[in-house]
Amino acid sequence: MDRHRRKVELLGGGLTIGDVPPHDPAAERWGLNRLMFSRYAGNFTDWHRWFDLHSTAHILRYRPDAYAWYTQQPANKPIYRWAHDAALPGCCVYPRERVADADERDFACSLAWMFALAIAEGFDDIDCFWFVVDPNEPAYRDQIASVRYWIGRARGAGLRVTIHGDSFLKPSGRLYGYES
Repeated sequence: MDRHRRKVELLGGGLTIGDVPPHDPAAERWGLNRLMFSRYAGNFTDWHRWFDLHSTAHILRYRPDAYAWYTQQPANKPIYRWAHDAALPGCCVYPRERVADADERDFACSLAWMFALAIAEGFDDIDCFWFVVDPNEPAYRDQIASVRYWIGRARGAGLRVTIHGDSFLKPSGRLYGYES
């Protein structure tokens, strides 16, 4: 990677097949939700920022192991939440006003917020790993559309976006008017 370019690797919790290159040590790594258990059995330290934008009640109900993991992380590693949680040493409030004006409403998932922050912070490259979702699930259908919107925003701002592995975030289908 060019030493003047800033790169972030966004890590999802899905299991994918295919193109998963090794970690770029010059890149920041951002994880979310339950990734530390879905891929790493709770033993994951190679990250720079974490995102869990669900309520504490939701996390404690559906992912109590993730919440317990958050409480054990060092204070110098930010864990983004909507509100400060004193039980999490690295908790920091997501800078919503900095990344989205009042008219911007296309945030259907945490990954969309992660893209918006990467754009706002001036990253040059965004690599996405392990974001596999079922497009037949209504919630995921909305999430895919939202993230594709943010991928377009990032590319329109001049960022290089790479989606690794098998993912419904990749463009699909034929080229209208060109391919039959």
